[in-house]
Amino acid sequence: MFQAFFNGLSGMLSFSKNLDTVSNNISNMNTPGFRAADTFYDSLSGGPGNGGIGTQISGLGYRFTSGDIKQTGNATDVAINGQGFFTLLQDGNQYLTRAGQFTFNSDGILVDKNSGASVASLSDTGALSEFDISGLRMLAPQASSLVELSGNLSSGASSHEVSGVKVFNDLGEEVELTLKFTRSETVTGEWSVDVSKSSDPDVVISSSTIAFGPDGTPVDGQATFSVDVSDSMGGSTAVSFSLGSPENFSQSTSMDTGETSTLKATVTDGSAIASLTSIEFSADGALSLKYSNGETKKGPALALAQVKDESSLQLVKGNMFEAQSTSGLSFAKAGTSGLGSIAGKSIELSNVDLSREFADMLVIQRGYQASSRLLNVSNQLLEQLYENTRGR
Repeated sequence: MFQAFFNGLSGMLSFSKNLDTVSNNISNMNTPGFRAADTFYDSLSGGPGNGGIGTQISGLGYRFTSGDIKQTGNATDVAINGQGFFTLLQDGNQYLTRAGQFTFNSDGILVDKNSGASVASLSDTGALSEFDISGLRMLAPQASSLVELSGNLSSGASSHEVSGVKVFNDLGEEVELTLKFTRSETVTGEWSVDVSKSSDPDVVISSSTIAFGPDGTPVDGQATFSVDVSDSMGGSTAVSFSLGSPENFSQSTSMDTGETSTLKATVTDGSAIASLTSIEFSADGALSLKYSNGETKKGPALALAQVKDESSLQLVKGNMFEAQSTSGLSFAKAGTSGLGSIAGKSIELSNVDLSREFADMLVIQRGYQASSRLLNVSNQLLEQLYENTRGR
């Protein structure tokens, strides 16, 4: 009789604990990456020949089914479409999460918005490190080295001007040049080239001589010239100009087309200091970076963790799990080794099934009521026993 009283009490305590779990699931139904939990019961035995002595909570089990993926438009939000966990590094420990709400801190390190832990990247050799783009936020300037001249420089005209030739010096400063071609009156096929800055057209910074053969193609040894472009620090950058090669009609020629020349200049390289303008995660977890000069570079790749035994994961804080020694933890890039792909500008929602939680609440409520009724019945029996001992 007394045992029945305690059995009912243990049931009420266990059901109330289970309700705590269900309430936590429901309260986190909108928490990105949240994994719903289930409470497990354990029967307490009274030993051989005796009835049970109630129940207790044996632990929690987490549901690792995937949640829905929602687009956010934020470049640093990422979700895993399939198996795997993001890897976080903090205080020398490794943590796992499905919540991909990340951002870059002032040092260029990708971190978890909620915990501040660093997001891990995976090198080509399989080593884990912080996802660091501190060295990729700016691109160093690149000096122009070659300008290709193409089109026809009419031998029937006395001169031709090519303006708006924009080159870059070693400091990344843009310098606009003007090229003036003047046909020689004494040597057939020979032209002089005077180069000046467009900002100061009266000052010639370079003079050269070029020549074309009888077929109208450049003469070997006289098909290139160099211009020294100065910078604001007193230095200079040598830029080479190329007309093409002999018997090559695809670049520069000199044939009589009257007063009309079509010669133009194409700068093949060079750029100013470029700043980072946009980023995007690809399906394999690699970061693509785009700069103000139009150049793109490939950055680090996210490290995804694969866990053989997900039931051994232990929730430590927030949405961060810690792998135990029995987890069989390994790391790889997205889309490899059975891991899912990365969905950029998206987050994974919680995997809480509200209809399931409501059903569990009903079961818990009925179980709690039954356990409470058991206490009432036991109490009535005890009260009847006391009444009988009083001779009533």
